[in-house]
Amino acid sequence: MLFIVIILILITHATIVGQWLSRFIRLSASETNHKSETVGNDEIEPLTVIVACKNEAHRLEVFLKGLARQTTSAAEIIVVDDNSTDSTLQVARLLSKQSQLKISVIANKESGKKAAIRTGIKNAQTKWVITTDADVICPEKWLESMGLCISSHADGKVGAIAGPVRIMNGGIESIDYAAMMGWAASTSLNGKTAMASAANLAIRVDLYPRNEQMHSEIESGDDVFAVHGIIENGNKVFWSHEFNSCVDTHPAESLAHLLSQRFRWGSKAKYYTHNGALITSIWVAFVAATQIVILLLFLTRFASLTEILMLWFGRAAIDIIFTKNVTKWYRIRTTAIDWLILSIIYPFQVPAVFIFGLINKPKWK
Repeated sequence: MLFIVIILILITHATIVGQWLSRFIRLSASETNHKSETVGNDEIEPLTVIVACKNEAHRLEVFLKGLARQTTSAAEIIVVDDNSTDSTLQVARLLSKQSQLKISVIANKESGKKAAIRTGIKNAQTKWVITTDADVICPEKWLESMGLCISSHADGKVGAIAGPVRIMNGGIESIDYAAMMGWAASTSLNGKTAMASAANLAIRVDLYPRNEQMHSEIESGDDVFAVHGIIENGNKVFWSHEFNSCVDTHPAESLAHLLSQRFRWGSKAKYYTHNGALITSIWVAFVAATQIVILLLFLTRFASLTEILMLWFGRAAIDIIFTKNVTKWYRIRTTAIDWLILSIIYPFQVPAVFIFGLINKPKWK
């Protein structure tokens, strides 16, 4: 009986992940064809860059130098300081005076990243803004690529364009995050993208969700709730699947920081209004929990070694086939040991993220 249950789980998982892979490949093909047809024909949408930051004094100068090297300049850069306890506000003001870029510096009168982003959006003079973080590294064609993607999706109901984000230096954290990005990209073909990162998210100012849709009661979710709110309001969110649109961000500074980040992500799941995101979250948690249950049954001699190996490595093989395609697109270097470690720790990570994320109150900084 247990053998049949495992086979059914693996077949279902392979079907679900296979759909992600099929859509990811279709997205890559459609973006390549679309790019060849539209290069030189589309105008680049002017963008205001909004940087909500807290205690980022040591990173602002490098970040702004990256924006100064863009092939297409930002219409304006709005730095919103969210009650930093370091010299972020003073450094931002000094850099704004020294830079040839148009930089506005605003102190967030409220508290939290969501309020800081909303403040930036309210002060923007362009139709579209793009949110990012002070710790990202932007390629020279980032704004050009995102602006062209916006222009190519001229539908009046397009409320946002999600851009890809890559964690630098490779390794299991980079692979794990790329898998999430790949899944999010695979959901975007019909304009109902399930997830995005505020480190690279272009938003149409007049379609930004209402305050209550952003769940101001929790500090996390400035990106995913914005995407879900735009879709809930009858608009579309597409994906910029072009490598020049991808920004790099730093890996977690420590294990504690990594776990805190994952718990913050898990805390958002219970608020999801996007069916695809909710169903995927439940399924991934169910498979991981089942793996742990089968492991316990094996340790208590109610399951065989064959059954536990079939479920663990069967699921890992299915996930690796999908993630290998994603990491190749992201140009992330991987090793066999990375995949082995992920296959072992992932089933424990997922339930922990959901359980602790749901019971803990997340904080931005």
